[in-house]
Amino acid sequence: MAAYDPELWHELFVMVGGATAALAGLIFVAVSLNHEDILKIPALPALAARTLSILIALVLFSMVGLVPGQPRVVFGLEVLVIGVGLAAIVLGTTLRNLGTSRKARWRVSLVGYALVSSVPGVIAGVSLVLGAGGGLYWLVGEFIAGIVVAVYNGWILLIEIRR
Repeated sequence: MAAYDPELWHELFVMVGGATAALAGLIFVAVSLNHEDILKIPALPALAARTLSILIALVLFSMVGLVPGQPRVVFGLEVLVIGVGLAAIVLGTTLRNLGTSRKARWRVSLVGYALVSSVPGVIAGVSLVLGAGGGLYWLVGEFIAGIVVAVYNGWILLIEIRR
């Protein structure tokens, strides 16, 4: 079944790995250019760390997806470990910074972005290990949400910080 065979997803892993590696490089540049301004606002260093963590995790998901011939359960465990690590970093830094947001709608959006950009990877790992529940289709959700959230955060770190 396609949902559980990473070799059928080779081109997607290559594309996502390359795209997210390039985006991670752009975030590094944004942080380097604006590091003084980023350090002045308490929530922004954690935002930069979350953004880089998301992109690096997407590269890692892609990397393990490109390993040829590995058993589904092994691949699922690799995805699960990366997903749990990502969720811990993203949710941990988000929850620590909730106090810096005065408005409830900002807090809700921060938690929502954290969940949508980290939890699908965990679900994908569990699903791959079990061989049921959608498998790699959850990882597609992780890829899409992770890239969207990272680009949004990158915009904040590069452009909005200057306003």
